[in-house]
Amino acid sequence: MSEGPSSLYPQEVSLTNCDKEPIHILGKIQSHGYLLACDPVSYKITYCSENINRLFDKRVDELLGSQITDLFKNRISEILKTVDSSEKTNPVQLEIKGVSYLLIAHINEGNLVVELEPFENLSDPFKYQDQLSEVVTRLNSVIDEQGMCDITADLIKKFFDYDRVMIYRFDENWDGVVVSEAREEHLESWLGLRYPASDIPQQARKLFLRQGVRIIADVASEPVSIQALSGDERDNPIDLSISETRASSTIHIEYLENMNVGATLTAAIISKDNLWGLVACHHYSPKLVNYYQRQSCKFLTQVFSSQLVLSKANVLLQKVNKAAVLRSTLLEKISKDWNIHKGLTKGAATMLDITEATGAAVILDDRITTVGKGPSEEEIYELIALLKQDKEDLVFTANLCESNNCSSSLKSYASGVLCIFLSAAKKNALIWFKPEKIETVTWAGNPDKPVAVDENQRISPRKSFDKWSVEQSGKSDPWYDYEIAAAKALKENISEIILEKYEEVKELNKLLRSAYEDLETFSYSVAHDLRAPLRGIDGFAQILKEDYFEQLDDFGKSSIETIINSSFKMNQLIDDILEFSKVSQSEVQKGNFSMVDLVQETIQFLQIEKDFSNAKISVEESMPQAYGDRKMVLQLMQNLLTNALKYTQNEQNPLIEIGHTVIDQMDYFFVKDNGIGFDQKHERRIFKLFNRLVGDEYGGSGIGLTISQRIVKKHNGEIKVVSEAGKGSTFLFNLG
Repeated sequence: MSEGPSSLYPQEVSLTNCDKEPIHILGKIQSHGYLLACDPVSYKITYCSENINRLFDKRVDELLGSQITDLFKNRISEILKTVDSSEKTNPVQLEIKGVSYLLIAHINEGNLVVELEPFENLSDPFKYQDQLSEVVTRLNSVIDEQGMCDITADLIKKFFDYDRVMIYRFDENWDGVVVSEAREEHLESWLGLRYPASDIPQQARKLFLRQGVRIIADVASEPVSIQALSGDERDNPIDLSISETRASSTIHIEYLENMNVGATLTAAIISKDNLWGLVACHHYSPKLVNYYQRQSCKFLTQVFSSQLVLSKANVLLQKVNKAAVLRSTLLEKISKDWNIHKGLTKGAATMLDITEATGAAVILDDRITTVGKGPSEEEIYELIALLKQDKEDLVFTANLCESNNCSSSLKSYASGVLCIFLSAAKKNALIWFKPEKIETVTWAGNPDKPVAVDENQRISPRKSFDKWSVEQSGKSDPWYDYEIAAAKALKENISEIILEKYEEVKELNKLLRSAYEDLETFSYSVAHDLRAPLRGIDGFAQILKEDYFEQLDDFGKSSIETIINSSFKMNQLIDDILEFSKVSQSEVQKGNFSMVDLVQETIQFLQIEKDFSNAKISVEESMPQAYGDRKMVLQLMQNLLTNALKYTQNEQNPLIEIGHTVIDQMDYFFVKDNGIGFDQKHERRIFKLFNRLVGDEYGGSGIGLTISQRIVKKHNGEIKVVSEAGKGSTFLFNLG
């Protein structure tokens, strides 16, 4: 069931749902103003405030449905006909019943909204120009953020004469802190006080961002309701998002009353299209600041915002330039010895210098090198595993332990972390650490008790704003834009060095291939020459066992068994090395042959019925003929089938399937088993020489699959594997 417009209004607004209160459609305006709204084409009045009769001596029901142009003189009526956007018209001064008003109009959500507010022009145009000149001159005279905040607070206090003017900055959690203030001498200072994010809910922040400047002229006055042409205004609410006279939420009004505030002016401080903070002005009696004054305040705040952005940009530029010089030094060190670990962490300049961090680490090639003060290697590995879960290559936080369990050591050294991964695999990374910063934070009232309960059990905003100090821990200083930019640039520089070294690596690879070929010949010779002494060792060990075994103590007996077992394993290894060398050096003699016959020959040779009686082998009889070196392919099939038998031997119903499939229009033969399988991420590793994923409970030297891969490569083919731990493996190959 869909919701009607009236459901937008909470039945009862409280502290538990005020962040959802639709404050832009509350249907009320402040008592000092008047509002009319009409259709922008027909000019028929569709909304008006209940106090409108004070101006025009007509009842609300008489005005609704009439022409708005009939209420004003021709000049003003013509101006209203030119309004065509949400941009407000230049205010029009008019006199009604001997009182001066400003008429301000705009279009919003299909309504031409016309507002009138009292106007008493006491300003001197020359004084106004002097004020604007002073704003620009004084703000241009400082370059630091705090200085700009102080000057802005002083100027607004001077120009608009509010009792208290505060510069209120939001943090990353939307809590606010008073970073500067100008006040009457008798008032208590609120400088440094923090206010929880709930004090200014997100929908209010959005309206500040859109409207720019807003006043509440009299906190204690009763707001004026709006009537609609088509029944209850709540069934068809008017959007007052950017209206000058829009009334405030009752929750906010009660909040201000609890602070004894009589009137307010609030202006948005915007930095790069984001709400940086607010200029918050309090007066302890009613105070109406006219539209032109509000626009002056808005201008002043915009100049401040521009200077703020410029100041940040200048600081960022200086830091970036400094970091660029440091990176150049680091890259020179890396290139000198081609040692990233040493280049980034040793010497006078290190990766630590491009940020404000106190510790850093390089994680590269399964090795960690640290500089400065940081966590232990074990903690760094655990931290990297945690940060890998993030989808981004760059991860940073100033509050690592807020949502993660941290040891006291990690919290102390690395409450703040900036990590940048050097590759998509996220195995290698650069990481910086900032320590926990323990500080005392003073709140305006207890932030854990933002509400009060009266004797009737009614919930209302807190009544106490007494300073409430708490010790804040677990957070570090924030990561600044220039630090993040420097980390990104360092990663890019390292990538560029790797690309520069690519050609050198290619040449080295050619030399390596030549050396590898020589090594194969050497390994064949060594393996062959090892046979004789190995037989001697095994023979003499067997003699000792037969003739003297009972005379030996337990250690002697164990040593004899170890020698015999080691000899046996080494003999197997020599056989495998010889086989590998033989395959590498053999020339391929290709021809057509039956793959079905080759598989049956392999099954008979391996004596599967005798040694693996429990295994069931399914052979696809319709496999096509193969073209290749039959002798080599026979060895390939023996290796793959032996592998499958070995890793299914502990299964209750071992099943091995041998067959044929087509992938991307290529013929592939496969050997599939339901054995122990493995994690697919190891698919490349299993083909490497002497590389095994299992322990000694399964025999083998780790050469069989390497030989299989070598045979397939000699045929210009491809071999691959699809596997899942506990569910078996499928090896697929083609012969080019």
